[in-house]
Amino acid sequence: MRYNASRKRTVECSWRSTNYGGRPYKPNKSGYFRLAGNLQINYNVSQYSLPSLDRYVRAAIDLHSEVKSVAKKRETESFLPLTPAMFHILLALADGEKHGYAILKEVARRTEDKVRLSAGTLYGNLSRLESAGLIAESNRRPEVVLDDERRRYYLLTQFGREVAVAEAERMEEALGQARAKKLFRKPKLA
Repeated sequence: MRYNASRKRTVECSWRSTNYGGRPYKPNKSGYFRLAGNLQINYNVSQYSLPSLDRYVRAAIDLHSEVKSVAKKRETESFLPLTPAMFHILLALADGEKHGYAILKEVARRTEDKVRLSAGTLYGNLSRLESAGLIAESNRRPEVVLDDERRRYYLLTQFGREVAVAEAERMEEALGQARAKKLFRKPKLA
């Protein structure tokens, strides 16, 4: 069921059930409809109309999507704060697939050797990130001449990207609070 606000049209729904004598279903206390297996739905498009049942259905859909987004936000926030090693691994994978050694080199290069991950730290974190669904092993391989068959290539999942963004926003907020307390000055722009 769609609602197009620009054209002010709604999809009108009439609900009929054979075992309830054609009486419409009403939403339960949580705002959701209990639908029977023999329910018949008839759709009629009408202009400038807002039938009451359509309003209940849209409210239920809106409530469901809001609950889903809150649950997703809570799920993302359950991983925060990330360890520095985890955050740097996610950052290294943000621009494409890499194998373990390439991740080590990327982190060292990007941080100007201020952060150096050991092999144990890297592979332990890769295992944890993969089991949490933040990264995944890639099925694609480079050309045979450029590839070592022992290498495992990793990629950042959509959920991993959301967690990395949430962590960056959390760190940015903390940085703003430190600036507000005048712990250090804002960098001058060139």
